[in-house]
Amino acid sequence: MIPPHPERPEPVLPLAVTPPRHSPAPVVLAAIRRSTRAVLRTPALLVAPVAQSLFFLLVYAGQLDAVGSTYLDGTSFIAFLLPLILLTGVATGAGAAGTLVLGDLSSGYLDRLRLAHGTTTPFLVGPVVAALIAVVLQMAVTVAGAAAIGYRPASWSGVAGMLLLMLALGVGVALLSTALAIRSASASATNLVTLAVFGLSFFTGVFAPVDELAGWMRVIAVVNPLTYIVDTARQLGGDAALTAAPIGVAAIVTLAVAGTAACALALHHARKNR
Repeated sequence: MIPPHPERPEPVLPLAVTPPRHSPAPVVLAAIRRSTRAVLRTPALLVAPVAQSLFFLLVYAGQLDAVGSTYLDGTSFIAFLLPLILLTGVATGAGAAGTLVLGDLSSGYLDRLRLAHGTTTPFLVGPVVAALIAVVLQMAVTVAGAAAIGYRPASWSGVAGMLLLMLALGVGVALLSTALAIRSASASATNLVTLAVFGLSFFTGVFAPVDELAGWMRVIAVVNPLTYIVDTARQLGGDAALTAAPIGVAAIVTLAVAGTAACALALHHARKNR
């Protein structure tokens, strides 16, 4: 047996090559761009919520402004009404996320992406963000319309806080709408979140403070979480003490957490059954 040459180097084993990890950011951005274009090119998703908000604002303010000023203690009726108009518009606009996801499901687009990328999660972020972009544009137009007919806020920083609060509400609505679209693949089920928020909004202090409502309506308004969201928005816009904020913010956080959990469960169900 020939001993190894003393100067011969020992063989070097190749290092294990770790496959590069690709950041999901480019995929998410591409999905956001695609969904945003779809919203901007679909009048029913963008124009309808704006038209709805401006319609209710003009009709209610035009017919009830003089009456409302008699019992609102110096607060203009438009300022009192605007948070509710924003809330109903946000519910309608944020529901577009579910509509976009439902279209991708019906065409098989999401299933093809799942097979190609192993996951659909980045492609669900796109519709949610696109719907929220539409909500921001919608709220800006609504506030501009309110200013055109006499809305004068106590402070514009308070208005910014009110809009951020409503945007946070939109996150929860968009997530729940997306979860229903994935779980049910049905347009009627997907729209349930928007219909529920829209309907419950009229069981708050719509035209008068909760204390001024009739007995049975007051009971419903007190237990309705949307009451505290609307009242928090009114207090932000009026630069008043945020007495309703603890419950209002808790309601929005609960909605967002429920929406996130619902999306996770819906995706898990879809992976097992498709």
